[in-house]
Amino acid sequence: MSDPGGRAYFGIRNDLADRLLKGSHQLAGVPEGDRGAVLRAALDAVPEAAGLLRPFPVLFADGESSASRLAFSCLSAAATFPLARRDQIAELGALTAILFGLDDIADGISGEWSDRDFTAFIARLRATVTGTSFAATPAAEGPIEQVLGAWQAWCARFHGHAGAAVHAPNLGRRLELAGAAMVRERAWAAGRAPWPEYADYLANGLLTILYPTWWAAALAIRGPVPAEAAHWTSIEPATHLGAACMRLANDIRTFEREKAEGKPNSISILENAGTGTARALTKVSAHIGELDTEFGAALADLPAELAEIAEGQRRSVSFNGRWYLARDTHAYTVQELAGDLESHEG
Repeated sequence: MSDPGGRAYFGIRNDLADRLLKGSHQLAGVPEGDRGAVLRAALDAVPEAAGLLRPFPVLFADGESSASRLAFSCLSAAATFPLARRDQIAELGALTAILFGLDDIADGISGEWSDRDFTAFIARLRATVTGTSFAATPAAEGPIEQVLGAWQAWCARFHGHAGAAVHAPNLGRRLELAGAAMVRERAWAAGRAPWPEYADYLANGLLTILYPTWWAAALAIRGPVPAEAAHWTSIEPATHLGAACMRLANDIRTFEREKAEGKPNSISILENAGTGTARALTKVSAHIGELDTEFGAALADLPAELAEIAEGQRRSVSFNGRWYLARDTHAYTVQELAGDLESHEG
């Protein structure tokens, strides 16, 4: 796709999903008693997050923070960790926005890049988080340079957290795995490789949703102190289940757009196997329910020292999964966030 501003991409809506999921509420995944505090925390964090990302306008869906993904990114962070400090919510929101930018590079929304270019880009991201030099790239003009510059600045701050030294190698590894999975998706979309079966698609897609990558970072910011590499080993199975839930919920929201892109999606894969669209949506929704049950059981088995991380993952999957069933993430503005808070407070 060659649309540097992403306007056509961000304009695609899933009318069928809207009809089938009529009545879904974007805040349904936030406990009603917490909604005011979550909305307020997100709105408070947006200016700080915007300040961190202002030099990198490619990270804003339309180039402006007032109508971008930043409101959603901070809301997702606040819904995950409602008791976190404002600077932590802003930092985790900025991370989400940067990962959106990485995904845009992979999908060709911010220009067209070869697999070699993209793989080299991922290698630079990994080297930044696991290395010792975090100086921002000067004259960050192109999309890749802007995302890399934002990542370098983010990593410099990340390494100020007590758990960063322990968890940075794993964060780098999650980036590498996600990058390789994105290259596979690019090959499927370009017709260089046959579309996968449903199970293989989901195993790959739970990496490209970038949920494991985000949590490798969050573990350093909000995880137990002292940090231990074994903490990731403990949460990885649950993290993959949560990522699978989010991938399938995202698929329900995005399958029309991804059809236009030629990308495989769980809905399209089932359709290609002879399942009607409505039935495919029902099957994927049921699978989300099964995975969510497994996810809850895996979280319940985590040790007490990881209780906040377990609760954060439960909250994250609940919020994000139900958001995807109600609307897309791209056009949620800061003004809408403020309006949601005003409406909630009456």
